[in-house]
Amino acid sequence: MLAIDSLITEIVFWVGAALLMALITLLWNRLSTNTWQHLVGRFSLVFALQFFVITALGVTINRAGDFYDSWTDLFGSKNDLVKIAVSPEDLSLISSTDIASASRTSGGSLIFRKVITGAQSGISSNVYVVASPQIAKRLESPAHTIGSDYQVDELFPGTPGIPQTWVGALNGVATMESLENSGQIGPTLLVIPAINVVPGRDTECLNFIGGPQVESWITSDMRTFMTKFMGVDARKWGAFGYSEGGWCASEAAILHTDQYFGAVSLAGYFHPQYDSGLAKRQQSALFARYDLAAHIVSGHVQTKLLVIASVKDQFANAAAKKFVAEVGSRISLKYIPVAKGAHNTSVARPFVPTGLMWLNSQNPTNSL
Repeated sequence: MLAIDSLITEIVFWVGAALLMALITLLWNRLSTNTWQHLVGRFSLVFALQFFVITALGVTINRAGDFYDSWTDLFGSKNDLVKIAVSPEDLSLISSTDIASASRTSGGSLIFRKVITGAQSGISSNVYVVASPQIAKRLESPAHTIGSDYQVDELFPGTPGIPQTWVGALNGVATMESLENSGQIGPTLLVIPAINVVPGRDTECLNFIGGPQVESWITSDMRTFMTKFMGVDARKWGAFGYSEGGWCASEAAILHTDQYFGAVSLAGYFHPQYDSGLAKRQQSALFARYDLAAHIVSGHVQTKLLVIASVKDQFANAAAKKFVAEVGSRISLKYIPVAKGAHNTSVARPFVPTGLMWLNSQNPTNSL
């Protein structure tokens, strides 16, 4: 089947649309009478043209924005990741086989894709790990080690969105390579988990009572995975998210200060956007856990935040200003309002270097 994120799929549908347009032009006079056969013929051709044009446009937009990685993901269907996922007890330290099968970027990074089952959440989904050029060279040496001078940054896409958003639309990997090669950041490991892990449902990176444990998936499960697969130690990570991923990054850094030293919210927000079908009782139970401002005001949170939002992105900017007003004097927080653009990856992309450099500068490990 043609993959939703494939250039071939995009070409097939656009070529199909062009051929149908030509066919309609050639046959329209022949089908001009109002016999039922001609009516059916005209309807079928016009319907087919609309289907191909709409699908072609959708595939083009999806390839540009990296929103969905499969047709099942698009339609909210349950996939078979559970069948191929690696369980926590079967995870082993990175091997020469893993390195040989990794994707290699033109900038020298290695990209690993794993389908795992979270040790604590039980969620089965995709995780991408990117080893920057310097770390890639270490891994390709006989020792297969990541070394000791490295930083771990966890990246979160938006909704809809997939881990590849950071590879493609946000240009995160190429940006990281450029910054490392120019000496502006040190050797970096990027871990990019899927956050849209329940088909047809926006989980907002929350742990639901009696439901999916997505907060555990993005935090403790990723720590277990990176420890077992990449051999990382107990040093703290940075978190960086775009749109809904900005909420997830802030949530992780504020609620898990033992794992993260800080976070960057790029066009994000600071209160979960609950599904309309979520019962008020469940919302009330979740509110206390995920009221980030209340956690900070309580005085028990020591973290660092960088908040970036476009002033024309009414939702994200209003959320940012409200949050800064509530907690700005209580933690280390920097707010960057962006004068141009709105809520899209083209506006966010130029600030990816800002976020990565800020995380590098705030990382306590780098000051040792």
